[in-house]
Amino acid sequence: MRHHDRDRGAPEAPTLVKAAVAIAVLGVLGYDGFVTVATHLKAESDAQNAAYAASKAWEDSAGAQRNPQTAFQAALTYLATTDPSGCTAELTAESQGAVPGVVPDGCDYICAGTTNQTTMCGTHGLFSIDPDGTVHMVVRRQAKTLVFSHLGFMHNLLISYEQGDANQSQD
Repeated sequence: MRHHDRDRGAPEAPTLVKAAVAIAVLGVLGYDGFVTVATHLKAESDAQNAAYAASKAWEDSAGAQRNPQTAFQAALTYLATTDPSGCTAELTAESQGAVPGVVPDGCDYICAGTTNQTTMCGTHGLFSIDPDGTVHMVVRRQAKTLVFSHLGFMHNLLISYEQGDANQSQD
């Protein structure tokens, strides 16, 4: 192929294609990395806010109404309202005593000491309420990624277990 003086310095088509593919790959990996980090941060925020909602429900209820199930339901309701498209049915089944078999990607799940505790949450914690009204809970959240979710060795990085502790009466 002959090059003319006026063509000097112009990139050839294969060079542009290689650059476009490299930028696309970096973009997808960057997106997956961003989503993974954002999921961990959202899980931390959701755990704290859901614990606060549970603590508030615990403090607001009195007598026979004051039970851990009421507080747990308040935490589930908070999580369902923060992502109404994602997990309402799963969380509703859980609140009625059912154990979710599979938690959808990106779904919040409270580690509640169910029979499925070992497979769903392992040793990452449970939902509990101290005598002073402090709620301790762990929220499990899984990142929705394009590529990382298909790589088996990345599985542990895509699932976030975040602890939330709150006591509404001490605010």
